[in-house]
Amino acid sequence: MSYFGRRISNLRQHEGLPRLLVAQAPADFADWLDFVAVGALLVFHWNVGPIALAWLTFALGLPYVIVGPFMGRLVDHVPLRSALVISNIGRAVATLALVLPDTVPVLLATVFLRGCADSAFTPARQAAIQRLTPPAARTAANGMSHAINQTAKIAGPALGGLLLMVLEPQGVFVVNAVVSFGAALLMWTLPQNVNGRPDASKEEKPDRVSDSGSAWSIIRSRPKLLRAIALMSVGYFAMFFYDALIPLLTRETGHSEKVFGAAIAAVGAGGVLGAVFLSAAKEGSPFSRMAGGYFVSGTLVLIAGASAVFQFGLPAAAFILLFAVLGLSTALTVVPYRTVLQDETPQDSMGRVTSVGEASSTVALLIAPFAGAALAELLGVGASFVTGGAGLLMLACIAWITARRLE
Repeated sequence: MSYFGRRISNLRQHEGLPRLLVAQAPADFADWLDFVAVGALLVFHWNVGPIALAWLTFALGLPYVIVGPFMGRLVDHVPLRSALVISNIGRAVATLALVLPDTVPVLLATVFLRGCADSAFTPARQAAIQRLTPPAARTAANGMSHAINQTAKIAGPALGGLLLMVLEPQGVFVVNAVVSFGAALLMWTLPQNVNGRPDASKEEKPDRVSDSGSAWSIIRSRPKLLRAIALMSVGYFAMFFYDALIPLLTRETGHSEKVFGAAIAAVGAGGVLGAVFLSAAKEGSPFSRMAGGYFVSGTLVLIAGASAVFQFGLPAAAFILLFAVLGLSTALTVVPYRTVLQDETPQDSMGRVTSVGEASSTVALLIAPFAGAALAELLGVGASFVTGGAGLLMLACIAWITARRLE
């Protein structure tokens, strides 16, 4: 068996981890399966305009900012298996409730409530990976987890679109609720050791902050943790600065909507490949990997922006390949970030610290697209990509300096 094969196979040695990853698949699919159905209901059935769609994005992200930190603290104070089960049941019930609304405000309120239930799942999953694996196995475990997540982002909307061919949007909501209930059942089969510490916890640093400490006091006391969250939050801001403008970039560089669809699919496929690669790769410096990921991403985004500013254009194949490598390089930032989070956070605080990281990234999602759009209106779409790419290159330098100083 190859080295890569042995690395992935070794994950089976950690009791409960394979079952957690299997259960994560339907949970992540549930995040995306009705994504197309919600949009179809608003646009094709209720004939809403851009403002309603903007409010939908707001309703999707807001729970992770205002409710997520409270959910993270709750995750730290309940049995972890229960948190995983209840968060999926809550999402299932809220998804089923999407069948009922007949007005936009009620639908958005229901989407918000579903996000509140779902905001507990990511902190609980991160804590579960931390407890089920020793530090040496966490990069591989997080790589597989990220690969599952990226696969769901590709296959979930595609399958949801196929379901819309035979069902009304409300029917897709019912199917998705069943998927969430299935994820809850799988989470219930996790072994009891998910609620306790792994034997390898002796390898970890002793906690310097008690369970009563706030998430920010824990983060400030650990330099690696503070810098990882800061790098990831600013990185998301730089990425979301241009992300919503990819359709406009595609059009301005002379490509069709089919090329746009292929480019988006390539981003997801690249993310899966990058995550699988990290699952099988040797252990390395997380901040060095983040620096490499930001450097490649920034360079590619600058090239994409320059193609619009200077109108030199890229062949369709090169355009799609650029976004595939962009997806791969993004995995080089996300997976090491999660590893640092698990290595540096006390186990009794994993939920609240993860929630703060999620909230910080979501704030970027709520603000950066509007800033990027404003710059695009003023100077053109290419300027937003050039600005985002320059920001990513700056982060690459900061991550590299961090690696040299702290590692």
